Amino acid sequence: MPTSYAAEAIEGWDENSQLEVSLSNPSRNRRSPDATVDITLKNNGDADIAGPVRVFVTDLSPASVSLSDADGQESSTSYFMLVTPSQTLKAGESAQVRTVTVAGGGRVTFDMKAKAYIPTPPKSLIVDITSPNTLLTVGTSPVSVSGTINNELAALTLNGVPVSHTNGQFMADVELEEGFNSIVARATTSAGEQVTDSISVSLDMTPPYLTVDSHIDGAIVYTETITVTGLVNDIVRGTIESEQAKVQVNGIDAIVSNRSYSAQNIKLSEGQNTVEIVGVDETGNRASISFAVQYKKPLGRRLVLISGQDQTANIGDILPTPLTVQVVNDADEPVVGESIVFRVMQGSGIVGVDTPNVGRAVVVSTNDSGLASTKFQLGARTGVSNHKVKAAAVGYDDDVIFNASANSVVADKISVNSGNNQRGMVNQALPAPFVVAVTDNGANTVKGARVRYEVITGDGVFQNGESSFETITDSDGRASAQLTLGELEGLDAQKVEAILIDSPIGVQLLAGFSATAFAAADAGNTSVSGVVLDNQDTPLPNVTVRIEDTDRLALTDSQGRFVIEQAPVGPVHIIVDGSTTTVRGEFPTLSYHLVTVAGVDNPMSSPVYMVKLDTLNGKMAGREDIVLTLDNYPGFKLEVAKDSVTFPDGSREGIVSVTAVNASKVPMAPPNGMQPQFIVTIQPVGATFSPAAKLTLPNVDGHAPGAQVEMYSFDHDLEEFVSIGLGSVSEDGSVVSSNPGVGVVKAGWHCGSQPGGSGTAHNCPTCQKCEGSSCVRDPAQDNNERPADQQTPGDCKTNLCKGNRAEPGDIPQNDVQFDCRKPGCEGDKPVHDVPDDNDISEDDKKCSTCSGGDKIVDKDKEGAKCSGGDTTKACYTCKKGSCGNHCDASSVTKKYTTTAPAGFDKIISGFVDKVNAVPQVVMSYGGVAISGYVIEGEHCCTDCSKGLNAVPYQITGGEVGGNATITAAGAGIAVNIGPKYFAGFQVKAKVVLSPLAGEAVVALSGKGESEKVSTCQEADCSEVSIQAGVNLAVGAIGDVSGKVEYCDTPSDCDIELFSARGRAEATGNLAIQLKGNTFLGESCPAGDISADIGKFSLLVRALVSGSVGLYSFEEEIKKELVLYEGI
Repeated sequence: MPTSYAAEAIEGWDENSQLEVSLSNPSRNRRSPDATVDITLKNNGDADIAGPVRVFVTDLSPASVSLSDADGQESSTSYFMLVTPSQTLKAGESAQVRTVTVAGGGRVTFDMKAKAYIPTPPKSLIVDITSPNTLLTVGTSPVSVSGTINNELAALTLNGVPVSHTNGQFMADVELEEGFNSIVARATTSAGEQVTDSISVSLDMTPPYLTVDSHIDGAIVYTETITVTGLVNDIVRGTIESEQAKVQVNGIDAIVSNRSYSAQNIKLSEGQNTVEIVGVDETGNRASISFAVQYKKPLGRRLVLISGQDQTANIGDILPTPLTVQVVNDADEPVVGESIVFRVMQGSGIVGVDTPNVGRAVVVSTNDSGLASTKFQLGARTGVSNHKVKAAAVGYDDDVIFNASANSVVADKISVNSGNNQRGMVNQALPAPFVVAVTDNGANTVKGARVRYEVITGDGVFQNGESSFETITDSDGRASAQLTLGELEGLDAQKVEAILIDSPIGVQLLAGFSATAFAAADAGNTSVSGVVLDNQDTPLPNVTVRIEDTDRLALTDSQGRFVIEQAPVGPVHIIVDGSTTTVRGEFPTLSYHLVTVAGVDNPMSSPVYMVKLDTLNGKMAGREDIVLTLDNYPGFKLEVAKDSVTFPDGSREGIVSVTAVNASKVPMAPPNGMQPQFIVTIQPVGATFSPAAKLTLPNVDGHAPGAQVEMYSFDHDLEEFVSIGLGSVSEDGSVVSSNPGVGVVKAGWHCGSQPGGSGTAHNCPTCQKCEGSSCVRDPAQDNNERPADQQTPGDCKTNLCKGNRAEPGDIPQNDVQFDCRKPGCEGDKPVHDVPDDNDISEDDKKCSTCSGGDKIVDKDKEGAKCSGGDTTKACYTCKKGSCGNHCDASSVTKKYTTTAPAGFDKIISGFVDKVNAVPQVVMSYGGVAISGYVIEGEHCCTDCSKGLNAVPYQITGGEVGGNATITAAGAGIAVNIGPKYFAGFQVKAKVVLSPLAGEAVVALSGKGESEKVSTCQEADCSEVSIQAGVNLAVGAIGDVSGKVEYCDTPSDCDIELFSARGRAEATGNLAIQLKGNTFLGESCPAGDISADIGKFSLLVRALVSGSVGLYSFEEEIKKELVLYEGI
């Protein structure tokens, strides 16, 4: 009989190809109407097969025969159990032969077919949210959530609320809070199996925020159409492009780009006009503002826009068409010789490009056609009509405003935006995606950049089922990937990298994420734990930590630790109330979102840091305008207008305070990898300001003058950092002030910073190596040469990673010709007095010689002709060893002041850049005066054919004089010291220093002149050098916290006796040498700036003491803290 048959579908059972079923020929007996058949089952595979194994008889014909002793039926098919659940059929072996009876088969011929099946493996529990999509922004709550589940008996919850499901489908409404929300579907079975799926949805019910930067209310204009520009900001959504917001000005659609908007050709009627701006975000939230503008028809003399309006280029590029205006008089005739001031009004661009007077403003005289123009180089921020230059003339009522737009360039940063340090279940998707932000060198987000996510450790997979996933950035410059965790457990053990594919050639840029996988267990054992510290890392006891909308809470112990038992499973909102601590002072309340995993302890991803609020320096706000400042941070100001503040209890009058925060101790990590150096908290939380309170921050991040800097606030209602708008850097570069209409809207944490590249630490520059997530000095490279851009040509040395090496061939290039001397090197020092007997002109050889570095006059040739037959030198005679035209030129000169040569400004600003590269140090030069002058006189022509007599000449010169200031600035510093062993004890401590204090005055002086310029002689290049040196002494005080342990040996200290306290001081010195040079004259070298900055370190001395019972001690511990290795 045949032994193989076509596959049959039997629910719950699968055919196994390793198993061979054989049926014997029927056995008949004349005394019985039935027949018997022997069934043989053999395992032909290489692996053992565990029972049960059933042999199903899939065909038996004709209908008059049947099986009389089958073990049972499944899907109307009879079967025989040849391997029981407790048995195993080993590879290559056969099961015991089973004899079966075919009733009625003794009298007829019949056909019988059979095959072996094993149980279908149980399906893994699966739950899937199919709608809405993750990262969606909606405008209403609740949101309808639907999905699928593959087990009808499983229990299902959405954010902890039970949800029913039918035929594998579920749908329910989920309430949202404004801002970021996690929605988690959790399915469980009676057998203890648990799975989750999650999405992230943002609720935006906040209207967009509008400002106007093109006009002030009540302005008078002289054109019948205007361009209206400003800011459209949505603090929930983030970066705004045309896809996220629509703006109309008097009904005309505006262009929207990178939060900026521009509406052109807004028509005006003569007289008073009202301009209304309406903004609508993508969820339908609407806002409007208006301003008045008066149109006057231009009469009489005026400025006329000729060309250069509304151009577009990449950031940092020069616009293709110069900005040109014409000045006309009452009769519409060109005005010649009128001075036009072109001044950058918005953005960090510069005018006067390709001229000696390049800068933030330039004065240009009109030509014979009454025209004046300048080239404009755009600043660093992208947007539409967000770069502005004003052309104006003294005595003219009108002016011309040029608008320009900027596009982004190739991305050079990829930074973690959100999703880092999440916790989740093994083999389940994380609650939120990994999101990166991609930006260019102007800190602008870049749309359409390719990003590849790769799993580094943990065997997780992305939404495509692979360990690698490629995507592109959206209009916000963000890319995201959803990770399903692997089986690797452990805190932050699973690693993912996001690599910027479209990075600059030869540069690899990446950002790193980590995640924690837990194996879920009994939901009743779920807990949340963490530690609460102040900004000096001192534990805060008796802080109340609770889970909102539940009765679950805990108090921190003496070490600041807390554990909340029997916590809910899924998204929870944790409130940390600092008002209950027993530590003296006032501390705020903070809140956090966390998605818990069932049956395990869910630790907070980082300590909860609380700053002690400075309420003593608060001011009463409400009845009058107030200004809050910080004594230790010059430049900081918060300007609160009268009747603008509303306190949490609804009152309009109360105390507003500001406290500086240790930048490393902010409650939540800022987005985009930002690492702001200056952060404040404005209290009380919940206070709102309308109009927004103007905020001015010290420019500790070193942004360029005029730069447009994002200003951020941690919104305690949304529980995330949001952009509140833009601030502009002052012209002297000292502060960043919020733009008109922008400022503090809600009290809380505030800072100003641009995206960083925190995830690219492994791309460390020469002389550094990667350590953790940072680049640090690499001692192994100390003797390596620094790159060419860090070398100074002609300084007799090669700069190494540490120190320098003498280079005798690197001689100075600024040689004085024909002085019988040449430059050279003495060790690593340049010199210019090396004797050179050949350093004499061919003409002077007729009158003198060089010897030992001096010119020796040939007295016999004094007064003799020395032209040598050259007609251009026919008037040359020898005089005092020189051959030349010795005409009777007057020695009287005239000198008058003018603007300084451009190179002087570059030297001073270059000094500032060098010094400000040192951490915790800021240089300002407000006390330095820079001036220029012109000298006029007479001299003799070197070309006799151009004149034998004296002709007038002109010399251009400049001077620098005054004092710059170098101050210690920045936030406090924390440093671990110890351990130190004494008398069987070990002491370890942490010192938290206050911001450094120290100031030094740098005297800057220098002057230089061009060569003489006349009708018969062009100027040669003339070098001007400015040098300065200073020693900056700094100091700080701080608090000490630590512990004392008992030691059997120095390596075996494991019994903590008591905690320790104390005070500390730190002192240090920074030596700075600066040198810069420039050249005066036509077609001269650009000059150079160099700095010799020594190692900047602090000697920290901590006096640590404590006692308990019989144990007591008082010890001093010292440690050197290196802030800067020097260059």
